[in-house]
Amino acid sequence: MHNHVRSFAAQIAESCLADLDEVAWRYVHDVREISGYLDSVIDDAELFRAARGSLEMLFGLIIGDDLDAQLMAHSDRLGRRRARQGIPLDSLLRAVRMDFRFLWNAMRGYVAEEDLPAFAEEVVKIWDAVEVHTMNVHAGYMAELADMDRELELARAFLLRRLLEDGSRDIRLSRQAAESLGLDPVGSFLVVVGSLPFAAEFRAGMRTLLPAVPVDRLDGSEFAILDVGSLSARELEALHALPVGLPPIAQGAEEIGDLWRVARDLAALVDAADRAATLDRHWDRLFTDRLGAVAGAYSRQTLEALHALPEREQSLLIEAVREYLANGSVTRTAAALYCHRNTVLNRLTRFALATGLDPTVPADAGAIRIVLSGAGPRSASAPAPA
Repeated sequence: MHNHVRSFAAQIAESCLADLDEVAWRYVHDVREISGYLDSVIDDAELFRAARGSLEMLFGLIIGDDLDAQLMAHSDRLGRRRARQGIPLDSLLRAVRMDFRFLWNAMRGYVAEEDLPAFAEEVVKIWDAVEVHTMNVHAGYMAELADMDRELELARAFLLRRLLEDGSRDIRLSRQAAESLGLDPVGSFLVVVGSLPFAAEFRAGMRTLLPAVPVDRLDGSEFAILDVGSLSARELEALHALPVGLPPIAQGAEEIGDLWRVARDLAALVDAADRAATLDRHWDRLFTDRLGAVAGAYSRQTLEALHALPEREQSLLIEAVREYLANGSVTRTAAALYCHRNTVLNRLTRFALATGLDPTVPADAGAIRIVLSGAGPRSASAPAPA
């Protein structure tokens, strides 16, 4: 009995295949009733071709044919194409699952009244064929979305590289790249680069503070390009609490590349997860790093006489100078170091005699910051007790 029913269903499916074009056009009419399948997106001719391919495959599965790979791949191709066309997934799956009702009704038209009980026993076979089709369509759709996302990422990376690396050499390139990225070529921008050791804190902070702003990655750096005009004063202030390199504001797309590089250098100087590295606070270390061997040679030459002193005395003098440069007041320096102000003045004088640079002279103060920054890690001259 089971074999008889199976051959009966196969016979009905073969009858449907003989009238495939007519059946496919009826399917097109039914699909047009589904939201998301407007003819402005997919015309009737394309919908007919897709329906014909799907029905041919489904009838073949019901018959039990050994379908070739091209026909079996139809479901995957259909899902991928609909993803490219922007058909919503729920609309697509409703159309595909409609295949069961449609197949049942289409085949029902070829069944005599007395054969209906035998035909009804084939419901599982028809449903299984539709489920295979549905799963393959869904898989193809999702795979194509993933491919589209990768393509968008590659395209965005190409535009970012053009903006950040090539743009500074050609204003036209930077402005074209900015426009393609949805940025105003003559706008004002702030480029923030996350500190690598605090990458998780950076991403979490950006999601909380500016969830709509994309965080990009290029050459190992995670960063965001912010339109200053769209930022509130609170948001600008909050950026200083993130572990980022925070450069000056770029005026126009052509400055973004240079300031991105500054932001990357500053991000490497972040030493806490909750405070940005800025040019006003870190300019000496930034310049020293960029000067490289030149800064090291200048530092060694300037500090040569100082290094001839006992190590403890060196540490006391450098401690006093750094504290004084940080606050600009002998009184506040004495309070911070728990010593008399005359002791501070004495140490500043001895430093000036040894190096030729006077911390109390503004013109010398900047040079001293570079010299001390080029001397190596701050821990090499850590504060000692007074």
